[in-house]
Amino acid sequence: MTHRTLPDSTDFIAIYNDTKKYPLIADVAKKLKISRKTVINRSAIYRNDRLLIITRKREAALPVEPKPVDHAKARANRLKGEIDALLSRSKYPIINPESLMVDSYLSERYDRASGRYKDVEGTPRTWITDTLRVAPIEDCRNRKFLFTGAQNDAIVDQSFWVNLQAFAKFIDAEIVVGPWTYETQWWSENNPVSRSYDPLLTNHLCFGQLAIGDNFVFCGEMNTLPTASKPISDLTTYSRGRWAVFPHAKLALESVPTTDPKRQAHQVMTSGSVTRPKVIARKAGVKSIFHHVIGATLVEFDHEGDIFCRQINAEKDGSFYELDRYVANGVISVGHHVKSIVFADLHRAKLDPANTVAAFGVDIKRDVKVGYSMLDDLAPELIFIHDGHDQEIGNHHRAGDGHASFELAMRGRTCIKSEIASLGGFLSLLRRPGLRIIEVESNHDLALGRYIKEGRYRNDGVNLKFGLWLEGEMVEHREHVAKELDAYKAPKKFALLENALREIMGSLIDHVEWAYDGESFLVDDIECGHHGFRGANGAQGTVSGYAKMGRKMSIGDKHSPSINEGVYGAGAMNLQHGYNLGPSGWAVSHVLQYANGKRCIVTLQSGKWRA
Repeated sequence: MTHRTLPDSTDFIAIYNDTKKYPLIADVAKKLKISRKTVINRSAIYRNDRLLIITRKREAALPVEPKPVDHAKARANRLKGEIDALLSRSKYPIINPESLMVDSYLSERYDRASGRYKDVEGTPRTWITDTLRVAPIEDCRNRKFLFTGAQNDAIVDQSFWVNLQAFAKFIDAEIVVGPWTYETQWWSENNPVSRSYDPLLTNHLCFGQLAIGDNFVFCGEMNTLPTASKPISDLTTYSRGRWAVFPHAKLALESVPTTDPKRQAHQVMTSGSVTRPKVIARKAGVKSIFHHVIGATLVEFDHEGDIFCRQINAEKDGSFYELDRYVANGVISVGHHVKSIVFADLHRAKLDPANTVAAFGVDIKRDVKVGYSMLDDLAPELIFIHDGHDQEIGNHHRAGDGHASFELAMRGRTCIKSEIASLGGFLSLLRRPGLRIIEVESNHDLALGRYIKEGRYRNDGVNLKFGLWLEGEMVEHREHVAKELDAYKAPKKFALLENALREIMGSLIDHVEWAYDGESFLVDDIECGHHGFRGANGAQGTVSGYAKMGRKMSIGDKHSPSINEGVYGAGAMNLQHGYNLGPSGWAVSHVLQYANGKRCIVTLQSGKWRA
């Protein structure tokens, strides 16, 4: 059998095998003046002929690149899959993943060689078309939750995490972690660490909004930068009238006014963080480290569904107090005393009976001590009473209001001495072994002096005699001040209400101390001696103004609880004072200070101070 070779096989093979001169198939095709495909086909035929020697190695087949539109779609689908996995792998999966869309992106670029525009793929674009949500918890009764926050690609504070888990087990609470990102987004295609959280947290991450009952929402979808200096300032309306916790490392709290006078204002607050700070060393980042709190927020519901929220602020070693409980090294001990309590503004003449029993264990209807209370359970070393006196009788706001005077007369409230004695009796019932009671001189306390200075007592028949005595005390003090100033000495402190109380009550209130107007009273470097109505340089006192001073403070006066920087504001013991008509942010809230200097706000609900 004879073999028949193709025409020009010798020339073809010589050129095809010369890889130095013709390194590419395209070079061979050009030399032979045939197409590249023909070269490939002929070489395949010659390789099967044993009489012909082919030395050139086969060229790898060039992959067919997908079209830009197809590749862009593939990238978008891949990213969507990664995000969906992130949002659904915990105990709190997103129930509306269709609300998160990942679109492929194409643009056009002019190609000079062809003189045409060509499609160019870009980074996938991600959108949300609705608020991301997790399955709501309809029945909140007797449920407890510990909410905290975590930053992507950041280290979990191991000591605090151990303590938080131990505490959650101790009180039978669920741990829910709200995530946030820094310098990136969850849907960053080229930055996988944006979707990287410590594996310890995987089962607890909540990327959506979690509604619990009809009066609370955890906003896990609110990816707020950890460097935000006012993390909730523009979120007071976001919860739509419900209590809310937002994941963030800086502790903040605001009371949001309600239009229903029978309903206590709801509060929005931040959670604290379970991860340590990890930020860029610029102004915003450095500031955020200063305010970064390793902590959590406890949200518990009682058998009636009433809500109680308290923020937890841990020490550097991860230990923390929560009411009378202390958690350290994974061990919980109970029965601890708090350092101090700044109670909600008292206003003795307007006290609410149920709130007074819960807070102080005092029945104001019978003027007797009853049962146990927050005061007894927490057994503080010090308590601060703001606006103890109300000056209901002869108040300058109602001067000349005959109808208001008639109302007080019908209730038998016309004697200023009796109103002061009522406060004295209440203070006497607060006596506890080892307890220091500090009456912080406040604007309503000072209203007694205004009543006397303006001489209005002279036309209040029943108050004339006691009013003259009070004016004598004021005149005698001014005489003392004059002599001391001329002698270049500091005059002794004076409070008209204090003198009146000690005159009426005698030794029954010898356990009560006074924090005089404008003077400082520090408790572990936290200012507790200012009522909150006097600001810097003679201005009116505001929480935001105090926050700029750089001094930690616990104040009263505002009746609306708040946390701004290091300033904590208490509420009021009664939500209705007659003059506060319309929307109100008032709440029955107290400021607790623990033995380690950390604080939290405790808000009463329906005459109860805890679940």
